[in-house]
Amino acid sequence: MSFRKRKPFLSINTLTLLFFLPAWLFGSASWAMGLEGTWQGSLDVGLVKFRVALVIKEDPQGNLSVLFNNIDDGLYNVPVTILHATDHSLKGQTLYGQILSLKSRPKYHYLIGTYHQTHGNFEKPGASSSITLYPGTDYLFPRLDAENQPVTAYTYQPPSKQEGRESASLPARGIPLIELGVRKILDGTFPHIHGIVVVQNDKRLVDETFYGYKDEDTHPVQSITKSIFSLLFGIGQDQKLFQTNQRLYDFFPAYRSRKDWDPQKDQITLEHLLTMSSGLDCSDWKNAQDCSWGMVRSDDWADYTLSKPLARRPGSQFAYCGACLLPLSVILEKASGMNVPDFAQKYLFDPLEIHSAQLVKAPSAGTTVVPVSFGLSLSPLDLAKIGLLILHKGKWNGQQVVSEDWIDRSTSAHVDKDQTNKKYDYGYLWWKTEMPAETKKIQVLMGWGVGGNYLFIVPDKELVCVVTGGNYNDAKAARGSLELFQNYVLPAF
Repeated sequence: MSFRKRKPFLSINTLTLLFFLPAWLFGSASWAMGLEGTWQGSLDVGLVKFRVALVIKEDPQGNLSVLFNNIDDGLYNVPVTILHATDHSLKGQTLYGQILSLKSRPKYHYLIGTYHQTHGNFEKPGASSSITLYPGTDYLFPRLDAENQPVTAYTYQPPSKQEGRESASLPARGIPLIELGVRKILDGTFPHIHGIVVVQNDKRLVDETFYGYKDEDTHPVQSITKSIFSLLFGIGQDQKLFQTNQRLYDFFPAYRSRKDWDPQKDQITLEHLLTMSSGLDCSDWKNAQDCSWGMVRSDDWADYTLSKPLARRPGSQFAYCGACLLPLSVILEKASGMNVPDFAQKYLFDPLEIHSAQLVKAPSAGTTVVPVSFGLSLSPLDLAKIGLLILHKGKWNGQQVVSEDWIDRSTSAHVDKDQTNKKYDYGYLWWKTEMPAETKKIQVLMGWGVGGNYLFIVPDKELVCVVTGGNYNDAKAARGSLELFQNYVLPAF
């Protein structure tokens, strides 16, 4: 999983780290006549595009209110403070100084402008991001009918057949449960779930999207990025580029000559990073601002992590630290001679016929490096392929993409749930637990990301379930994704 920021920083969608836009826009405004209504479009920060909407309403006295929605970053109905407005332009300011500037293009009936950052995260300070809006919807309802009225009814239909994607119907006993679960998405009981895919025996049984998403749309998988990087690490080890028992600072020997060098840091192995037990003084669950958010604000993410002092003996204690994984990305690039996106595409995504994966990049020693803990976007259907690869012990269409040995090792419990304090064991960046199934408990593997993003893998039932969501600022709502799987998907089989 991942953590969320504390004010004043934005989420990475969260962090995911990621996606550092403003988190709140405040105030009210009077603006151009004739622009009342809902405008939808995209905010392009360079790293990712967010689906955003601006809702402009006029009260009986002629005053206009403006609300901002960033659906992909979990920001809903956020008021905007207007600094300046004319018949064809608007300038608003966020709580922390970010500036939103828009101009109307009446001839083509759209709005265009910039979002100007005053702090640096992925972007340098002062970077501007483009925003374009057209008449549309606010993305605030799971589904709308032809008259733009909310849809809450649902009757199960097997997914339509698509090239290369076999489909089948749910077992009859499971249909009522799936229908009830989807209706709870539609009526808001489980808010802001963006999609659900269920695959059993390599056949799609459920494939539903909400809030304007389509099957082919990529979605930030948040900390499921960690689990997928575990596969990349395994592929690298299969290629004999490195081993889990190698010492971290053997790859970064210059740090041993620093005045503040602690010889105990020489005990840190790559396996310690993979199991979140490096001992480095960093815990996202205790102090994200001084851990992964500190890394994000730094100019050199790798140096930030490698310079962290020790807080405990390496290997002695679990501490969830996304920043501590960053050196693994640097090591993979050094050892393979390829950047991580190219390595991932060639050795993992291409064999699985995944062609739309997106990875963000981060600063490191004057160059860039790909984060391990967040930053990957995949469509739910492509994420389901990752689950199937695990079920097939690393094999896809007859090709051994990653060794069976690595699949077994990485999904085995290396850290007991008593240490993680999450009721789940931890492997090499994978979560592992048991859930009730009929009269017994059944093993479930998980990739888990903030906002209600999950990849569930149930080996005993040959079952994979993907749930994507946008509850980045509401942990209770984010649990809806887990409850949907536990109470409606798993019992359906």
